[in-house]
Amino acid sequence: MSFRKARCGLALALLLSGCAGYSGRVAESRRLYDAGQYELAAQTLKPLVERNDNDRLLYLLDLGAAHHAARNFPEAIKAFREAEKQAGSISHTSISQEVGSVVTNDDALFYKGEDFEKLLIHVYLAMDYALSGQFEGALVEARKVNRKIDMLIAEGQIPYERNAFAKYLSGVLFESQGEWNSAFVDYRQLRKWNPDTPLLGAALLRMADRLQATQELEEFRKTYPNEKDFRLGKGVGEVVVLVEQGRAPVKVPSSEMYLVPVFIKRSFRKRHAVVRDAADKTVSCASRTLFDIEETAIKELNAKLAGMIAKKVASTAAKYAIGAGVAKASDSEFAGALTTFFLRATDKADLRSWSSLPATLQVARLALPAGRRDIVLDMVDASGGASKEVTRWTGVDIKPGKITFLNYRSPE
Repeated sequence: MSFRKARCGLALALLLSGCAGYSGRVAESRRLYDAGQYELAAQTLKPLVERNDNDRLLYLLDLGAAHHAARNFPEAIKAFREAEKQAGSISHTSISQEVGSVVTNDDALFYKGEDFEKLLIHVYLAMDYALSGQFEGALVEARKVNRKIDMLIAEGQIPYERNAFAKYLSGVLFESQGEWNSAFVDYRQLRKWNPDTPLLGAALLRMADRLQATQELEEFRKTYPNEKDFRLGKGVGEVVVLVEQGRAPVKVPSSEMYLVPVFIKRSFRKRHAVVRDAADKTVSCASRTLFDIEETAIKELNAKLAGMIAKKVASTAAKYAIGAGVAKASDSEFAGALTTFFLRATDKADLRSWSSLPATLQVARLALPAGRRDIVLDMVDASGGASKEVTRWTGVDIKPGKITFLNYRSPE
């Protein structure tokens, strides 16, 4: 290697060290999103999607989340569809990218998404289809969710990846369209995972009753003795409110080893919602957490830390080896030391994650008399203090024996 080539390598390393990473590029969209300015956040993300770089999947996920929060469901569906395609096309990492990540940093790799993030693409698609009244599309996504969960279980994934929100949403969607058998399958699967899953008892009893599964109905009566009013009365419908609460954690460099990331929790004041009939405050229910994204993200990262540390140790050794090679080829210890310095300077922790996710996904389910009704959603402080009305849906059409879906994104 000539000294001229060594200088070119140094220049490239210097250029790489000065490039803004994902966190810097999405800082403005993250600020706007956290401030509840969802459409503006989406506008800042669109040019990033067009860059078509290694972080395109993340930009698409953030774009879909911004449109979803803004209730622009057609654009949310479009973004999540593209994210699904992108995730499928980068499921494997090329050898050249792996080598590049050792020489520079993990930003040289395509962001492929965590397993729970890729599952949530279909969860959000199912929600957006349902919220826009496209139930055929919602059921397609529900079936995809079930296939992916089954695949994760078959691969021996640990229990927290059994996303109860995804499975429960699938069951409710099937129930809403009169596909009782499919709904019953989902609810029974949830019972196998955890019989204490919130909101599960009434759903199981109702499906067993509808399908005249007498033996299971009696079994569920014993398991859930407090669920007395599981049948919907004549002229009664349901509202299912999908609540996205808080903010997902973000990655920062570890204080113990700055080249690997750790998640830090973000503060938020609200913990759960109370949904009620505006005309009768006694008719209300609290939302229940079915998937803790915050906990899942932290556990997934912690499970990978040992492998990440080992890779960083190997990367550091490789950088020193490259520096030694430059020193020998150029007959210059200074050139070798400078090469090593700049290669080390390009290294950093991979801080990429789907940061626009909520901390938890919750569900509230309320039976109401049919007719047009105003539905109020209050958010309850983390301290358990008085609830505060944050949104009101006016003239919600409650139909006898039917399920109406509503959604609220709590930024606090």
